[in-house]
Amino acid sequence: MPINRTPPLASPVPVCSDDTSQSQTSRTRVIDAIELTTKLHSESAPGIPSLTLNVERKKSKHDGVNPNLMSYMSEMFSVYTNEQAKHFKDLQTIVSSIKEQNDELKKSIDTMSSKYDEFLSRISVLEAEKRQDRYIIQ
Repeated sequence: MPINRTPPLASPVPVCSDDTSQSQTSRTRVIDAIELTTKLHSESAPGIPSLTLNVERKKSKHDGVNPNLMSYMSEMFSVYTNEQAKHFKDLQTIVSSIKEQNDELKKSIDTMSSKYDEFLSRISVLEAEKRQDRYIIQ
C-alpha cells in the first residue's frame, strides 16, 4: 500500500436556484465521489471488490390526495371542533357556578366567624357576671 496518497479531486459544482437541479447536482456529486473513491480504492488494493451504494429514494410515491377523503376529514374535524366547543362551554358554566358557590361559602364562613367571636365575648361577660354574683351572695 503506497504511503503517498492524494486527496480526491474536487468536482466542479454548478450554481442553480432550482431545487430539483440542486438535488440532482448533489446526487451527481455523491455518485462522482463514490466512483472516485472506488477508483482510488481499487487502485490501492486491487483484491478488494468495489463499493456500490444504492442512491434511490425509498419513500412511497403517491399521485395526490383523494378529495373524498379530504372532505371526510374536514367534516370529522368540524364535528370534533363543535363537540369540543360545546364541552368547553359546559365546563365554563360549571366553573362559574362553582365560583359562585365558593363566594357564598366564604360569606357564610365570615358570618359564622363573626357570630362565634360575638358569642365568645358574651360568654366571657356572662361568666364574669356569674363570678361577681357568687361573690356578692357569699
